[in-house]
This record gives sequence, structure tokens and C-alpha cells, in this order.
Amino acid sequence: MRKLNFGIISYAHPHALRFASQIAGGKSTKLVAISGDGSNADVAKAEARKYGARFYRNYEELLRDENVEAVYIAIETYRHREVAVRAAEEGKHILLEKPIALNLRDADEVIKAAEKAGVKLMLPFNPRFTDPLRKAKEMLDAGEIGALEYVNAISENVKPPIFIQGLDMSWFLDVKKSGGGGFMDTAPHGVDSLLWLTGDVPKKVYADIGAKIYGFPVDDIGTAVLEFRNGILAVLTAGWGNPKGYSYGIEMKYYLVGSEGFLDVRTAYPDFTVYQDRAEKVYWDRPDVRGIVESFARAVLRDEEVPISGEVAKKNLAIILSAYESSRKKKPVKLDL
Repeated sequence: MRKLNFGIISYAHPHALRFASQIAGGKSTKLVAISGDGSNADVAKAEARKYGARFYRNYEELLRDENVEAVYIAIETYRHREVAVRAAEEGKHILLEKPIALNLRDADEVIKAAEKAGVKLMLPFNPRFTDPLRKAKEMLDAGEIGALEYVNAISENVKPPIFIQGLDMSWFLDVKKSGGGGFMDTAPHGVDSLLWLTGDVPKKVYADIGAKIYGFPVDDIGTAVLEFRNGILAVLTAGWGNPKGYSYGIEMKYYLVGSEGFLDVRTAYPDFTVYQDRAEKVYWDRPDVRGIVESFARAVLRDEEVPISGEVAKKNLAIILSAYESSRKKKPVKLDL
């Protein structure tokens, strides 16, 4: 099977480390280039040496590399529109870190640029690629618990990115660069899973989002109540809710209540706990990142539709932005999606 030649643009987002590993070791992907834009240029350079990839000082140089067919963009959020549009103009297929952009206008520009260039655009929302949620989706679609009525989701609660050793994640605390704090960082994953599990979109959102734990200049956690058009009610909690020493690096939980049953997804990742001087959770498999990379590569190589399009990502962003609006106004906000 022919492999898709990938370039990684920036290590500003910590997800770049995991994606680089999967791209370099993928059955249908090859990591050929890395650029050092934004934060953590030194890490990007070291990763290029580690994987035997060409290193470029900036993304413009990488985009001129004719051997690069697709790019994973992990640069700071405020530069998503700029870099994604340029990647499309250079004919590169795009796997763009979430959220798609800071605002809906920029999201539209990214989508239109990809459409005009005829390149694939995909967003990597992880939960729908985890094994327990994929099984839950199968059971819901088969009607095994009747009609879905209520969802309580914790997706995701993580430690703040600035607690990650060896990486400069300070841009997450600058709202002009990140668009928001813990809720903006993690809620897009939960929102995508809710859209996917329900097969619908919400018509109303009520949220409470704020700096409640760490005293950061941005929010660290939030809860949103989403009323879907088909009557399903969902409660989503997301953010940087885990303390620095907490054994879970990430928590994803879903309670799915149907008219004839109840699915209790306690953890979306297979894990075990090591108890020594401190407790530590070890995740022995992360099929989500592998699934994202493989599905994107398959869509490009076979010229198929990507599973998570730019339009889906734009709806996701609209819901997140409406949740922030609801929190500011302290009242529900109607959605027209």
C-alpha cells in the first residue's frame, strides 16, 4: 500500500507528540517533514531528528516541499486560519487541530479554501475513535437501549496544559491566542461526541464557564446543558479539572440513558493503575489517535469523504461559542445550526 507523506506544522499543541508517533509508525502514513513554528521549536527540531524527517524553520518552507502531500497543523489556535488557508493554496491535504478557528468567519475561510483547492480537511475529535464509545454508538444505532433520552458526559477533564513538563504551553492562558481556557480546549471533543452519538444538533444551550480552580486569566472548567432538537438532553462538563498530582491524565465518562436501558462508559481508554510512592494511570492503548490518522489517510488515498469535515467542526465551534455567550449572559442561548 502506498503511504501518505505527512508534514507536521508546529509543536505548539501537545497533541503533536502523539500524532507524530502515530504518523511515523502508521501503516499508510510516513512522516517526512516538521516545521518549528510557534512555541516549542526546539522540541519540533528534536522530533525531526528522532523520526528522520526534514526540519524547516517555518511552515512556508515546509509547504514548498513537493514531497509533502498532507499536513497535521498543531500551531496556536489564533493562527489556524492563516496556516490552513496557505496549506490549501499549496495543495496540501489538512488535518487541523481543534478548534477549527477562533471564530465562525475564520472557520468559513478555512472551509472555502479547502473546497477551492480540492483538498481534504478533517478535524481530530478523539472520543468517537475510542473503542467503548464506538461500541456504544453501535448499540444506540441498533436500538438496544431504546430511544436515547439523556446523556451525562465528562469529556474531557485533564490537567492544565501548562503542567506538561518540557513544553511551553503558556499560550493556552492568552485568550487572544487560544480563544478561551479549559472549556475551549477540551469541550470540542465532548461536543463532537454528543453530535455523533445523538445524530442531531442542539437547539439551545445553557452554560456556566469560569476560572474556578486555578486562578488562571482564562476559564479552567465549565458545564453546559444542551437541549437537542429531537428532545435529548445532554449535560457536558469539560475543562482542566484535574489537579497536578491526579493519577488520571485524562478522564472521559459517558452515561447514556435510553427508554429501555442505560450505558455506563466509565473510561474511554483501556488503562491500569500503578501504586507506588504515588498512583499513576497508565494507558496501554490509544486507538483514537491511530484511528484519526488512518481514517484521514484512507480518505486521501482513496478519495473518500473524511469522517469529521470542516462543516461539522464549524457547528462544533458555534456550539462552544454559544456556551461562552450563555455563561456571560447567564441565560440560555438559542442555536440555529
